[in-house]
Amino acid sequence: MKQFYSCIDALLPAPQPEQHELSKKKAAKEGGQIVFYGAEEYRVVGRQPFILPKLKRTPGIDGVVFFSIDQFCYGDTFNLKLLGEILGLGLSVHFAREDISFQNFDEVRQNFITLSAYFQAFKRSRRVSAEEILSVLA
Repeated sequence: MKQFYSCIDALLPAPQPEQHELSKKKAAKEGGQIVFYGAEEYRVVGRQPFILPKLKRTPGIDGVVFFSIDQFCYGDTFNLKLLGEILGLGLSVHFAREDISFQNFDEVRQNFITLSAYFQAFKRSRRVSAEEILSVLA
């Protein structure tokens, strides 16, 4: 059975138990289970600096389940670099809410237009930026 690290969305208003449950279902659909949990610090979600080191030091995992593609859209650009770095570790990347998975960077390349369109739609639909949300929370 595959083992996955789960990373919930710190900015999404969906309750954490709901995010955990949907991520658990996605892991099961991919033939595995969630064995580790984490979330980015809400003040740095635009850069996502903590997830890659966490994944590098977590032994025995096969992939990571993010709650949503939104987690890669909080910065000024889609965080394609992080997605590539995770895949470069030999880990699969899954998005629970959208039910999308990537096993390698070729799959990302094949879906680049879809990811780009998602990012653009996400940015247009947001009424306030992550920075505005964070300034209120600080």
